[in-house]
Order: sequence, then structure tokens, then C-alpha cells
Amino acid sequence: MAARSTGLFPREGFNLDAQCAITGTPTTAATTLANAKTIRVIVIGAASIDDLGTNKITVTLGGQAVEFNAADLDQNGVGIAHVRGALCDANNSVSYALGGTATVGGVFYELVDAPRR
Repeated sequence: MAARSTGLFPREGFNLDAQCAITGTPTTAATTLANAKTIRVIVIGAASIDDLGTNKITVTLGGQAVEFNAADLDQNGVGIAHVRGALCDANNSVSYALGGTATVGGVFYELVDAPRR
């Protein structure tokens, strides 16, 4: 049996770097989102989030909105969601918006699967 990996998210292999960071200002993604099979959205350090729909984080990927409420986050303020790349054909823009008093430490996206064939 193989040895257990170490490090932050060792099995998932998250790459939380500046190239895949999402900001509050719409920017063009580093890759064509519609060509990806699956895109992972990672929210870290979220705080003041509720389940009432007021204090939330809304991430927009290629025209698709992904909302993070309190139930979507763990006790450390980390949330993960997956979006099918085929749904992101409206544009290649990525951004997030904070509702109410919500705060976030960082928002990132990552291609989970290879490009569609």
C-alpha cells in the first residue's frame, strides 16, 4: 500500500495560487472554462455567513452563479463546489460578490478534469 500523502489537501492537489484566484472584479479566466469537464470552486476563510440568503458569497464562473451559505462551509470557513464546464459557455469571466456582512480570505477555481473531447 502506498504511503499517505502529506501537506495541505494532499489527495485533492489544490493549487491555490494567484493565477487561479478569483477577485471581486470580473476578470478573464486563465483557461477556457467551457472546455473543462469539471471546475472546482474553493472558498477559504469565509466569515459572517448565514443561511438566510443575506450574508453569502456568490461566485460567478462563465455566467454560472455558485452561492455559498453557512451550511456549505466547514467550521474553518472553507467551502468547495463543483461546476460542469459545459455550463460555463456564456463567457470566460470569473468573479465573486459578498452579500451583507460576509467576508472571505480567498476564492479560487481549479480544473478538476481534463478538457472535454
